[in-house]
Amino acid sequence: MARAFDADGHVVEPDLVWDDFLDARYRGFAPQVIEHEDHFRYVCGDRIGFRIFNRPDSVAAPGHTRDEGELRRAQGASDPKGRLEDMDLDGLALAALYPTYGLMIQGVTERRPALALCQAINDWLAEYCAHDPARLLGIGTLPMTHPEDALAEARRCIEELGFRGVWRRPESFAGVPPIHDAGFEPLWNYLEECDVPLAVHPGLNGVVPYAFFGDRLGQDFATMHAAHFPVEQIMNLTGLVAFGVLERHPKLRVALLESGAVWALSYLHRLDEHHEHYDLPTKLPLRPSEYFARQCFVSVEEPEPALDVMLERYPESIVFASDYPHGDCTFPGATQALDECSDLSDAQREAVLWRNSCRLYAIDSETPR
Repeated sequence: MARAFDADGHVVEPDLVWDDFLDARYRGFAPQVIEHEDHFRYVCGDRIGFRIFNRPDSVAAPGHTRDEGELRRAQGASDPKGRLEDMDLDGLALAALYPTYGLMIQGVTERRPALALCQAINDWLAEYCAHDPARLLGIGTLPMTHPEDALAEARRCIEELGFRGVWRRPESFAGVPPIHDAGFEPLWNYLEECDVPLAVHPGLNGVVPYAFFGDRLGQDFATMHAAHFPVEQIMNLTGLVAFGVLERHPKLRVALLESGAVWALSYLHRLDEHHEHYDLPTKLPLRPSEYFARQCFVSVEEPEPALDVMLERYPESIVFASDYPHGDCTFPGATQALDECSDLSDAQREAVLWRNSCRLYAIDSETPR
């Protein structure tokens, strides 16, 4: 088993995040779980999510593993010591850490609560990562409603908390400007200067607006979940390329996470065709695929059909992500399928499991593993 770099792992924030780190004035906006006999719902302020027919602790039970009928919770979900033990079991030298309940708070559009919620999660995550900052890399949660708040929190995460990246959700809805909005230009400038990436991370939970999918798919969780991730990433990639964000910011690295990788192969071909035959909003000297190869990353949890073709075309743009400890991840054995994939060369496997993640997060790839 090769040593690996997990480009997208998760923590599961305990309730004490809101008790210890959130301004008491805004605790009514903190994510909560309402549990019923056969389902639960997420609640965030006055936003109530759809029914999820499972148990709340399934969010930290990898692969829905069961022990004598009980869900077996991953020990590293909220405990950094347990996280390091689980990383050692799977041969993970480094892990970039994203929140779980933090995927819900960006549905809060009220300005001050939105920022306070992000700050609370980031402060708790900094304490978690302090257990071993060389291996546990914090990724800061940014508010989406006001670009100046996003910039201020990015500065705090990078300069005070020592985080190695920042992230936001992919959606644009009432009160949230799209990712290519001009108001974010100072943020992109800052991230370039600091050599820190932006990650776009989706998640379907019912408390962030999802009508685009729910109205068309009858509120069915499985079908919404299947479509939400790649569709939102297609929208963000289009906005970043076609509206000139990547052209104006050639050193900005962007990760489009938890949606697979090979979807980008055919879509970039389509974008290239539109660049050739139509007038995009910004006149681009390069093809969309060239911007992607230069600045963008997508992630895989296991081998996908045509992953070898994707790697031939974009050898530096695919990273490994475990999604630990969520219910649809594989643990233990997160890297086993990639380790054993005969379609990949040794060099491609090394790139996915290690070198490309080092490029994304500006880590020396020769660091001992």
